Amino acid sequence: MRVAIVTGNASMRMGGEASLPFYYFKLMLDRGIDVWMICHDRVREELREAFRDEHFQKIRFVEDTGLQIMIWRLSQGLPGRIRDLIFGQWLHSIAQRQAREVVKQAIAQQGIQIVFEPAPITPKGLSFMYDLGVPVVIGPLCGGLEFPPAFRYMDSRLSQVTIAAGRFLSAIAHQLVPGKLQAEALIAANKRTAEALPKGYKGKLYYVVESGVDLAIWKPIERSECDRDQPVRFVYSGRFVDWKGVKFLVSAFQQVAQQTNSILELIGDGELRGEIEAQVVALNIKDKVNFHGWMAREDSAAIVRAADVFVMPSLRECGGTALLEAMALGLPVVATNWAGPAEYVDSSCGILVEPSSPEEFANNLAAAMVRLAASPELRAQMGKAGTQRVTQHYFDWESKTDRAIEIFQEILVIANS
Repeated sequence: MRVAIVTGNASMRMGGEASLPFYYFKLMLDRGIDVWMICHDRVREELREAFRDEHFQKIRFVEDTGLQIMIWRLSQGLPGRIRDLIFGQWLHSIAQRQAREVVKQAIAQQGIQIVFEPAPITPKGLSFMYDLGVPVVIGPLCGGLEFPPAFRYMDSRLSQVTIAAGRFLSAIAHQLVPGKLQAEALIAANKRTAEALPKGYKGKLYYVVESGVDLAIWKPIERSECDRDQPVRFVYSGRFVDWKGVKFLVSAFQQVAQQTNSILELIGDGELRGEIEAQVVALNIKDKVNFHGWMAREDSAAIVRAADVFVMPSLRECGGTALLEAMALGLPVVATNWAGPAEYVDSSCGILVEPSSPEEFANNLAAAMVRLAASPELRAQMGKAGTQRVTQHYFDWESKTDRAIEIFQEILVIANS
């Protein structure tokens, strides 16, 4: 089987969806698949370091044009959702046109039998992978997500109007650029994402979650007997942006700090960093909250490993790789009962908090954290259940890659019958 993976970025340093094609490429190579990859030139040096020469030679790169640079500059300063969903897709479309030509060359020169596009993960995004003469598989996709009803105010009126217009225009754009409509297979993370796919797609629909955890790296922690005199450490890892819910976590932690001997570790950075730091000072919990900023993957992992509970208060989280990694380590989790986290976490391994209103959300986050802080037995029980759960439902990268290969085989059989 000869496979070409097409993506924007393939990177462990960037994290997020950039890690998806990286893992698929690496693990398919490990399985003896003749796999090639087409991605952006910005990750060239990282990939050169990550793969031995014979495998690096199977990667082709596309570079930014002057138009892309100009568009990127114009997008700076706009609301995040407009920047990501409108300008991001514009930039992606230009890159995809370039990648399409490279893919055609690989099909002709390397005998590629199937094209796999695992990123970007948005179901509304355009794919230029059509009329290639070989089957195309797109996904796992994840999206079609809004804020919980009580938090819709967090999208500005400009964002709401722009996003609605963008979604309307995408229906027309998919007729002009019919990659998703003509793909032989589409993989969706969940039914919500499947419902957000462009109308009229013809390919076979599969379900596989988008996020994944590397169980070779994120191994269960051997914990010694709990010392009740030591503080309970809660950890958050992610961007400091509104939809990640960090300010609600800090509000909740004020209550936790008043009732328990606890510490909050905050890993990450972003546009709200200054506001969150000021909030911590105003709530008089500065000596209980540690800001770590952006960290190397190994350093942030060390802090997560040393923690007792992982908290993900996101209000529009499509997936949640960091959540799966914490579960694999054996940490109990507190997360929002909405979208990705609600699909990954159940009552055996964590506490899901209803986003019913801003005030109740913060209060219920606090109650969940206090409950776990007070019971090392419950933390141990939930942590053990989390390590078991991540081996199910294609949450780990080994099984996700095996499932992708199974889908390729099924599609090739259909295409050749």
